[in-house]
Amino acid sequence: MIEKKLDFELIRRFRHGSRQKSVVIVKNFSSLRYIERNFKVVAYFPFINALGIECDFRGASALSQLPYVEYVTRQAKVSTLDNLMDEFGTTGEKALSRVDLLSATNALSIETSLTGKGSTLCVLDTGVSPHLDLCLPKSRIKEFCDLDGGLEYAYDDNGHGTFVAGVAMGNGVVSGRKVKGVAPDAELVAVKVISHTGECGAFKILEGMQWVVNNAKRLNIKTVCMSFGADPLDTSDPLKIGAETLVKNGITVVCAAGNSGNGNLKSPGISPQVITVGAVDSTLSEARFSSKGVYFGVKKPDIYARGVAVKGLATNASYIQMSGTSVSAPYIAGAVCLLHERYKGLTPSDAKRIILASAETHNNLPVLDIGIT
Repeated sequence: MIEKKLDFELIRRFRHGSRQKSVVIVKNFSSLRYIERNFKVVAYFPFINALGIECDFRGASALSQLPYVEYVTRQAKVSTLDNLMDEFGTTGEKALSRVDLLSATNALSIETSLTGKGSTLCVLDTGVSPHLDLCLPKSRIKEFCDLDGGLEYAYDDNGHGTFVAGVAMGNGVVSGRKVKGVAPDAELVAVKVISHTGECGAFKILEGMQWVVNNAKRLNIKTVCMSFGADPLDTSDPLKIGAETLVKNGITVVCAAGNSGNGNLKSPGISPQVITVGAVDSTLSEARFSSKGVYFGVKKPDIYARGVAVKGLATNASYIQMSGTSVSAPYIAGAVCLLHERYKGLTPSDAKRIILASAETHNNLPVLDIGIT
């Protein structure tokens, strides 16, 4: 029973005699009184019937023998998937074009006049800075939630979340429209779950996912961008389960594949239900760092977009360059926003089908080129 219900790596960590933060997945969230009485509960994730606890090996073993406990696994380490590059000025820089999704068999096309107006993108990341490209002529930061530091105003003490948001929906005001995102009229909900270091534990990501489920209807959130990743745990990976729960709630989830090369896809991008995005360079060739592999019988990533030396927003109202699948994911998330502007009843499966059908083959890869013109 222990072998079936306990994560092997968690067991290995317990051998050192330390207490570990663990995620307990249960069959029925209402039957938690025993756990609450006997363990230090530090987080609740009812949207996936799970909770976070601190325990030792004896406690984890006891949990594994309870009939209503599905699995006990370790808290994964989550990191942003980027490589920050040099800052640059706007003079002479080329513009980022909006996506033109190509018509394909049984696919719906998107007119280039679409701007994402009326759609809402949620970015789970390091926060967002009120860059002028997001706030003029009026603020498109619809709501900001800080689950990391508990502050009320929008900020980004790392820069990653601001860059991601800009690729998806920056309007290019500061650059004279030269550096522009995919859906420049979309609205943004920014949930800060990752610290200034660019890292956090899976508890914080799950807390962010729970917040999205709780607030999606109120804020009309239809798309979530996750430009972060963790090493996959197993079939009971909490991040994978969480992302799939968002999909079941009608939210299209776009994930970065990872920056660790062949066979090293990151979670939650391992899920067959999300849109997993890899990176290509300016020649539309696969970036050497872009992760890929076959997970649950599905070849991943699902699609590729530009992710090498891409220009985007900096927290100081200027621009920077960045590389990584973190950069590629918001391109596709922005394209999904355009789809939601065009097709009001779009489901996550519809969005994924259209996005994949709209890709062109470059260097034997399915690429949606939203590149630099």
